[in-house]
Amino acid sequence: MAPLAFALLATEMTGSYRLGGVMMAVFIGAEIASARLAGRLLDRIGVARGLRVLLVVSALGLCGLAAVSSSPVLTVVFVVLTGFAAGGMSGGIRALLPKSVSASFLERAVAIDAVVVELVVVSGPLVVALLTPLGGSAPVFGMAVAYLLAVLFVPVVPAVPRPEGIRPPMGSIMVWLLSSFGFGFLISTVEVSSLPIAQRLGGGAGTAVVIMAVIIGASMAGAGVYAWLGPRLHADRRTRATVFLTVMAVGGVLVAFSSSWPLLIAGLVTVGVCVGPLNTSISMHLQLTLPEDRKAEGFSLSFTAQSGGFALGSLSVSALPVTGAVLTGAGVALTAALAVFTARRQGGYRRVTSAVANQEASS
Repeated sequence: MAPLAFALLATEMTGSYRLGGVMMAVFIGAEIASARLAGRLLDRIGVARGLRVLLVVSALGLCGLAAVSSSPVLTVVFVVLTGFAAGGMSGGIRALLPKSVSASFLERAVAIDAVVVELVVVSGPLVVALLTPLGGSAPVFGMAVAYLLAVLFVPVVPAVPRPEGIRPPMGSIMVWLLSSFGFGFLISTVEVSSLPIAQRLGGGAGTAVVIMAVIIGASMAGAGVYAWLGPRLHADRRTRATVFLTVMAVGGVLVAFSSSWPLLIAGLVTVGVCVGPLNTSISMHLQLTLPEDRKAEGFSLSFTAQSGGFALGSLSVSALPVTGAVLTGAGVALTAALAVFTARRQGGYRRVTSAVANQEASS
């Protein structure tokens, strides 16, 4: 909801959507800056309890943002405060997932979660559109209500005892953070370039919507198939991530050089079908290897890396020709695939925490 809601609020305030772009950039920047600290805080005070606090603080920040919308300076201040509070949410919510489902169902649950995220991406702007007739501040208040409703659904889970001994450094998951970054970079260059790609083929804004629909539909289909098939695969997750990133890079090349609709759709589907499986593979690897008392921190770093890739990929679209931007995204994804393939297993992260993990420690 945020990009469109901020754009509408900015238009009501200043007559232009440009401040909305600044607000969104500041919001993402604040999330990135606070993600690790917020994740570490959640691990220390209890993920479920900490999430409830962050959700309420973020809701209050959005209410403050809507209340001071007449002042651009105060608006940016409240955006920063809300972004800081929201920085650890995605990692914290993901860290709670294995405590809410059985170990044998976890991988399918992660894949289903990817489908749900795509549904949210599609429905968020629709909710903003429905609230817009109530005023420019209404979508922002709607986001605050969403945060407060989320408080009601945070599951009650027992606190994890802090283990004794030396904890492995978070830097040992760097290659997987690079995978998240590469995914975010490539997918953003394709999505943000949807309008110029459509124009290159003689289309317009309506055609750009079709391009987005194709890639989102392919992503949901890929995640759904992987939810059923993923647990049956024997390849370790390092191999899976390498394959998915490589296939996505190939799809990016097809999109970059697409001169016809069949070639473009083939590239979009090739990229899209790998989104859910790749995210699931990365998420499951972190689940099986991160220490129990650092899961929220680790997942927050992963989501931060993905957001950073998305931001820089979007920037590349504004700085490079369409073909060059998408090719750059494909190159970043291919570099991440090579890094995953060549990385040595980190001995410190071989520790496991569940029956499923014990069966899959080699992955």
